Amino acid sequence: MIHVLYLISISELPQKNLLKTFDCGIEEVNIYLSRYAEKNDKLGIGKTFIALTQTKEIAGYFTIATAQVKFEDLPENAKNHLPKYPIPALRVARLAVNKSFQKKGIGKYLLTQAFIKTVHVADITGLYFIIVDAKESSASFYEQFGFQSFTDKALTYFLPVETIRKAMR
Repeated sequence: MIHVLYLISISELPQKNLLKTFDCGIEEVNIYLSRYAEKNDKLGIGKTFIALTQTKEIAGYFTIATAQVKFEDLPENAKNHLPKYPIPALRVARLAVNKSFQKKGIGKYLLTQAFIKTVHVADITGLYFIIVDAKESSASFYEQFGFQSFTDKALTYFLPVETIRKAMR
Protein backbone atom coordinates (compact mmCIF):
# COMPACT_ATOMS: atom_id res chain seq x y z
CA MET A 1 0.00 0.00 0.00
CA ILE A 2 1.11 3.54 -0.75
CA HIS A 3 1.42 5.60 2.39
CA VAL A 4 -0.77 8.64 2.06
CA LEU A 5 0.78 11.44 4.01
CA TYR A 6 -2.40 13.37 4.47
CA LEU A 7 -5.90 14.09 3.31
CA ILE A 8 -6.66 17.72 2.59
CA SER A 9 -9.57 19.76 1.35
CA ILE A 10 -9.20 20.95 -2.22
CA SER A 11 -9.19 24.51 -0.86
CA GLU A 12 -5.97 23.67 1.04
CA LEU A 13 -4.13 22.34 -2.02
CA PRO A 14 -1.20 24.72 -2.55
CA GLN A 15 -0.40 23.68 -6.14
CA LYS A 16 -3.65 23.82 -8.12
CA ASN A 17 -1.78 22.71 -11.27
CA LEU A 18 -1.66 19.21 -9.72
CA LEU A 19 -5.38 18.87 -10.43
CA LYS A 20 -4.70 18.72 -14.18
CA THR A 21 -2.19 15.88 -13.76
CA PHE A 22 -4.71 13.52 -12.15
CA ASP A 23 -5.71 10.55 -14.32
CA CYS A 24 -7.93 7.76 -13.03
CA GLY A 25 -8.69 6.42 -16.49
CA ILE A 26 -12.21 7.92 -16.66
CA GLU A 27 -12.14 11.23 -18.50
CA GLU A 28 -15.32 12.71 -16.98
CA VAL A 29 -13.98 12.06 -13.47
CA ASN A 30 -10.62 13.64 -14.35
CA ILE A 31 -12.39 16.68 -15.82
CA TYR A 32 -14.54 17.07 -12.71
CA LEU A 33 -11.45 17.33 -10.51
CA SER A 34 -9.55 19.71 -12.77
CA ARG A 35 -12.44 22.02 -13.77
CA TYR A 36 -15.35 21.82 -11.34
CA ALA A 37 -14.35 20.45 -7.93
CA GLU A 38 -12.76 23.64 -6.61
CA LYS A 39 -15.64 25.85 -7.77
CA ASN A 40 -18.24 23.44 -6.31
CA ASP A 41 -16.27 23.39 -3.07
CA LYS A 42 -16.33 27.21 -2.84
CA LEU A 43 -20.05 27.27 -3.62
CA GLY A 44 -20.78 24.63 -0.99
CA ILE A 45 -22.28 22.24 -3.56
CA GLY A 46 -19.83 19.43 -2.86
CA LYS A 47 -16.73 19.17 -0.70
CA THR A 48 -13.69 17.54 -2.29
CA PHE A 49 -10.88 15.91 -0.34
CA ILE A 50 -7.56 14.95 -1.90
CA ALA A 51 -5.18 12.22 -0.77
CA LEU A 52 -1.57 13.31 -1.26
CA THR A 53 1.41 11.00 -1.12
CA GLN A 54 4.69 11.80 0.58
CA THR A 55 5.96 13.00 -2.82
CA LYS A 56 2.97 15.39 -3.19
CA GLU A 57 1.25 13.37 -5.90
CA ILE A 58 -2.54 13.14 -5.94
CA ALA A 59 -3.22 9.50 -5.19
CA GLY A 60 -6.98 9.96 -5.27
CA TYR A 61 -9.90 12.07 -4.23
CA PHE A 62 -13.50 12.00 -3.18
CA THR A 63 -16.32 14.52 -3.19
CA ILE A 64 -19.23 14.42 -0.77
CA ALA A 65 -22.53 16.29 -0.85
CA THR A 66 -25.84 16.18 0.93
CA ALA A 67 -28.70 14.22 -0.61
CA GLN A 68 -32.06 12.63 0.06
CA VAL A 69 -33.32 9.13 -0.56
CA LYS A 70 -36.92 8.60 -1.62
CA PHE A 71 -38.65 6.08 0.60
CA GLU A 72 -40.08 4.39 -2.53
CA ASP A 73 -36.58 3.78 -3.92
CA LEU A 74 -35.54 1.62 -0.97
CA PRO A 75 -35.81 -2.16 -1.10
CA GLU A 76 -38.39 -3.62 1.28
CA ASN A 77 -35.77 -4.85 3.77
CA ALA A 78 -34.49 -1.26 4.26
CA LYS A 79 -37.89 0.40 4.81
CA ASN A 80 -38.46 -1.00 8.28
CA HIS A 81 -39.28 1.78 10.79
CA LEU A 82 -38.55 4.58 8.31
CA PRO A 83 -41.02 7.37 7.56
CA LYS A 84 -42.59 7.46 4.10
CA TYR A 85 -40.88 10.68 3.04
CA PRO A 86 -37.33 11.54 1.84
CA ILE A 87 -34.59 10.32 4.16
CA PRO A 88 -31.46 12.48 4.68
CA ALA A 89 -28.24 11.09 3.24
CA LEU A 90 -24.68 11.97 2.34
CA ARG A 91 -23.65 11.19 -1.23
CA VAL A 92 -20.16 10.19 -2.28
CA ALA A 93 -20.49 12.11 -5.53
CA ARG A 94 -17.03 11.15 -6.78
CA LEU A 95 -14.35 8.73 -5.60
CA ALA A 96 -11.38 8.08 -7.84
CA VAL A 97 -7.85 6.74 -7.64
CA ASN A 98 -5.00 7.85 -9.88
CA LYS A 99 -4.10 5.07 -12.36
CA SER A 100 -0.58 4.76 -10.98
CA PHE A 101 -1.97 4.07 -7.50
CA GLN A 102 -4.85 1.71 -8.33
CA LYS A 103 -5.03 -1.71 -6.64
CA LYS A 104 -2.90 -0.45 -3.74
CA GLY A 105 -5.54 0.27 -1.09
CA ILE A 106 -6.10 3.94 -1.88
CA GLY A 107 -9.79 3.43 -2.76
CA LYS A 108 -10.38 1.74 0.58
CA TYR A 109 -8.52 4.55 2.34
CA LEU A 110 -10.65 7.19 0.59
CA LEU A 111 -13.91 5.40 1.34
CA THR A 112 -12.86 5.01 4.98
CA GLN A 113 -12.21 8.75 5.15
CA ALA A 114 -15.64 9.39 3.61
CA PHE A 115 -17.14 7.10 6.28
CA ILE A 116 -15.42 9.09 9.04
CA LYS A 117 -16.75 12.35 7.64
CA THR A 118 -20.22 10.80 7.32
CA VAL A 119 -20.27 9.89 11.01
CA HIS A 120 -19.11 13.40 11.93
CA VAL A 121 -21.93 14.93 9.88
CA ALA A 122 -24.42 12.47 11.38
CA ASP A 123 -23.31 13.53 14.86
CA ILE A 124 -24.44 17.11 14.25
CA THR A 125 -27.40 16.73 11.89
CA GLY A 126 -29.95 14.21 10.72
CA LEU A 127 -28.34 11.65 8.43
CA TYR A 128 -29.45 8.08 7.90
CA PHE A 129 -27.63 6.80 4.78
CA ILE A 130 -24.47 7.22 2.79
CA ILE A 131 -25.12 6.73 -0.92
CA VAL A 132 -22.92 6.32 -3.96
CA ASP A 133 -23.41 6.13 -7.71
CA ALA A 134 -21.02 3.44 -8.87
CA LYS A 135 -19.62 2.71 -12.29
CA GLU A 136 -20.06 -0.89 -13.49
CA SER A 137 -16.34 -1.39 -12.96
CA SER A 138 -16.55 -0.28 -9.30
CA ALA A 139 -19.82 -1.93 -8.20
CA SER A 140 -18.09 -4.88 -6.53
CA PHE A 141 -15.81 -2.48 -4.63
CA TYR A 142 -18.82 -0.92 -2.88
CA GLU A 143 -20.61 -4.24 -2.41
CA GLN A 144 -17.67 -5.60 -0.39
CA PHE A 145 -18.33 -2.86 2.18
CA GLY A 146 -21.97 -3.87 2.53
CA PHE A 147 -23.56 -1.31 0.23
CA GLN A 148 -26.96 -2.42 -1.16
CA SER A 149 -28.47 -1.29 -4.43
CA PHE A 150 -31.71 0.64 -4.66
CA THR A 151 -34.79 -1.08 -6.03
CA ASP A 152 -34.78 0.51 -9.48
CA LYS A 153 -31.24 1.92 -9.68
CA ALA A 154 -28.85 -0.99 -9.98
CA LEU A 155 -25.65 1.09 -9.72
CA THR A 156 -26.81 3.44 -6.96
CA TYR A 157 -25.94 2.02 -3.58
CA PHE A 158 -26.71 2.88 0.03
CA LEU A 159 -25.41 1.98 3.45
CA PRO A 160 -27.01 2.99 6.76
CA VAL A 161 -24.86 5.27 8.92
CA GLU A 162 -25.50 2.92 11.84
CA THR A 163 -23.70 0.15 9.93
CA ILE A 164 -20.67 2.44 9.62
CA ARG A 165 -20.82 3.31 13.32
CA LYS A 166 -20.86 -0.38 14.28
CA ALA A 167 -17.91 -1.13 12.00
CA MET A 168 -15.91 1.72 13.53
CA ARG A 169 -16.42 0.50 17.11
